Amino acid sequence: MREGKAKGSELVIYPDGTLYHIDLKRADNIPPNIFLVGAAERADSFAKAFDSVSFRHRNSARPEFYTVAGFYKNVPMAVISTGIGPDNTEIVMNELHALFEYDHQKSEWTNVLPRVNIIRVGTCGASLKEIPAGALAISRYSIGLDNLGVYYPALNRDAVAEKIEKEFLKTIVGKTNPLSYAAPAYAEVIVALEKSAQDAGEKAPMLISGITTASPGFFAPEGRNIGRIKTAFSLEQFVNLIYEFEAEGLKIINHEMETSILFRLANEILGYRAGAICVVVDNLSSDEFIDANFAKERTEKCISIALEAMARLAHV
Repeated sequence: MREGKAKGSELVIYPDGTLYHIDLKRADNIPPNIFLVGAAERADSFAKAFDSVSFRHRNSARPEFYTVAGFYKNVPMAVISTGIGPDNTEIVMNELHALFEYDHQKSEWTNVLPRVNIIRVGTCGASLKEIPAGALAISRYSIGLDNLGVYYPALNRDAVAEKIEKEFLKTIVGKTNPLSYAAPAYAEVIVALEKSAQDAGEKAPMLISGITTASPGFFAPEGRNIGRIKTAFSLEQFVNLIYEFEAEGLKIINHEMETSILFRLANEILGYRAGAICVVVDNLSSDEFIDANFAKERTEKCISIALEAMARLAHV
């Protein structure tokens, strides 16, 4: 525990400006070009790919929050591990908002909005049989199977996201959780990721884009019935939904646990620019799970593409 009393319970921030969970302060000079990853070891993988490292810090009390900052092609960048799930992502997004926009010495928020670029880089699953393990999935929209987004009313709704949400609420999963919601990735981030992937020689079926589902849990929200624990719908029903669902010409291509609240907070509320690219590690339809060596190879390629995309975004 840090010395000194936090200023308050709403935003827990210490006298030196350190934020409670991410354990960062303004004086750390974290750049506004940020990669979010789930696993802390993936932050070290990014660090190896940086041209140089200028900052490294892990919260000793909450080690899932780990930050490495450095430079890639003369662009300052940082990678922050969040741990798993929309709840952890919500914590990081709120505290990054404070890191960039709150002056703890004056106890006031800035009127000058920062230009913040965020790319989530992670792993995911798929259900369409035509999507192989090892494919790189770029999110255009995310459907939150959690209910966290309803606590954050979007200021500017994307028309396509609204249509996706409306159609999804008609499905068995949407009826199970009528608080499911949809949010968009930022268009310029999608373009940067796709261009960087194509420049790296990636193409279908190993490069895909579409709708991502983001779950609040690993098992039941995707129909995984484990032992005596029964769920609201079966794996077969979930997979059938994925095959049948289409909105505005887009299919559900992958499943993970963070993009929904990231897109809602970053893109629809804060006006930051956020997107996501993930490695497909398993397929619920084919029962395929990626080989460890191939997973390492594809994760490294995913990181390389994300770095190139961030370098593009920094100049756009």
